[in-house]
Amino acid sequence: MRRFASRLPGLLRDRRGVAAMEFALILPILVLFSAGTIEYSRLILLTQKLQSGAFILADLTARDRTLSEDQLENIFLAIDNIIQPFEFAADGRAIVSSVGRDGSNLLRVNWQRTSVGDLTAASAIGTEGDSATLPADLDVAAGETVIAAEVFYSFTPLFGIGLEPRVIRKVSYFKPRLGTLDTLLP
Repeated sequence: MRRFASRLPGLLRDRRGVAAMEFALILPILVLFSAGTIEYSRLILLTQKLQSGAFILADLTARDRTLSEDQLENIFLAIDNIIQPFEFAADGRAIVSSVGRDGSNLLRVNWQRTSVGDLTAASAIGTEGDSATLPADLDVAAGETVIAAEVFYSFTPLFGIGLEPRVIRKVSYFKPRLGTLDTLLP
């Protein structure tokens, strides 16, 4: 015991291994911060891409005087490229709707088409032929229509740190430029 007590002052002054011990204590916190940064960065990037996708989808749909189902299918192809590096075909769905006022001045969904995608998602605007739900500040006068593009994506975190899996919905509204687009040509 005396021998150990005589060595104790030397052991207390020995600084070898302190940096390794500090690094071992800080490493788990650094890993958590790094993983969290990656998760939140992916979520922010995805929401920006989904909003861009909804905007572009509504914009491309609303540009012409008439629109056919084949043209709309080609417009849906753009979403896959916009959403990259996220896999839209497996985890996403896009819905385009034409909304206008009917003879009794009620908002109705004139037509609605859905993109290819494995995600099961329903439009929050309504279904074809039924009444439509639009934001209160979006005015649609009699004889006008609005093109609504909804983009859905099932987000799954890589590490599960701080974020839960969720379905993200982004929507964009455009009034047709040259016509009403109240009918979709075959």
